[in-house]
Amino acid sequence: MKILHLLSAGGIGGIEVLCRDISRLSRDDNEFCCLFKGGEIAEQMNDDGVPVYFLYKENKIKRLFYLLQIVRRNKYDAVVVHHEGFGIYLAYLLCMLFNRDIKFIKYLHCSFEPEYFYINNWLKDRLNYVVLNLAVKKSHKLIAVSEFVKKSYVEEFRVPDDKVTVIYNGIRENKECCSQNEEKSKKPIVILYVGRLVQVKGVHVLIEATKLLLDQGYEVELEVLGDGPDRAEYEELTEKLEIKANVRFRGYRLDKDAFLDRAHIFCYPSVWQEAFGISVIEAMQKGLVCVASAVGGIPEIITDGQDGYLVEAGDKKKLADVLKKIISDYQEDRVSAVQKAAIKRAKEFDVEKMINALSEIYR
Repeated sequence: MKILHLLSAGGIGGIEVLCRDISRLSRDDNEFCCLFKGGEIAEQMNDDGVPVYFLYKENKIKRLFYLLQIVRRNKYDAVVVHHEGFGIYLAYLLCMLFNRDIKFIKYLHCSFEPEYFYINNWLKDRLNYVVLNLAVKKSHKLIAVSEFVKKSYVEEFRVPDDKVTVIYNGIRENKECCSQNEEKSKKPIVILYVGRLVQVKGVHVLIEATKLLLDQGYEVELEVLGDGPDRAEYEELTEKLEIKANVRFRGYRLDKDAFLDRAHIFCYPSVWQEAFGISVIEAMQKGLVCVASAVGGIPEIITDGQDGYLVEAGDKKKLADVLKKIISDYQEDRVSAVQKAAIKRAKEFDVEKMINALSEIYR
């Protein structure tokens, strides 16, 4: 099967990393198109010899024209759209209009939340909703990354339940998942966050919880991997709270395994309905004790108190209380049961299983 994947950009993010895994592991013939921006992951795939079309260098009209040419010329069996936004929806719908013999698939990487979908601009909101509704209704199949995501689209757009297939994101097996945790010093306790630096990810809540821990005498360090529009605000918050020396902003990193190996606790403090959490799975695979907000698809990954911990979103005190419990368990050597359960759970999210499920959808 020959598949074209439509992306807005090719930077370091969960969607882009998933596409890279597809390009490296799938037995299908996968090609990728970046419509609005390039990035490190797209360049990696290009260096691997995977066909990647960088159309963002053209003006908007030429971009759409070249995309239609590529789709017509290369005779794809399926076109999959990954990112969200008016521009990419429109490109996807145009491809659909002029290529009725191709299977069109929309990948649902995030849940539909009106609170975050609408931007209080009536015209833009209406246009975005119209093209999204068309993309959802006209697609032959929809792929959701969690049951929660599926439910949000079925309820909002009234699509048939059997049109949406849930395929959990997967990761590669790591043979050295837990060996290094046993060798770590118990002081300071290193808390790790990996993800975008935007308000919906709740990093401010984690920073404030870290402040509470430090004020109560806990020796902790917070490592923040990722970047985004709110990074400067978060850096200012650490200065205001006088904990700048204990919080390190590392930016986007391709070597995140090194940070996972050093950390004791992984925290994912989202305040919106998170669709999934591939970084949570990666941390569980490494044997980290994970604590995450009980939102969206996260409870489909973590069972509270068994293979990790769930907390109420946005509550810094409750987050700090759970972190204190985990720190105490580390000091008293009581974390091994949760670590082992986390590693076992992570094995269920296998990338090969994901790739095989996707191949079935394409056919």
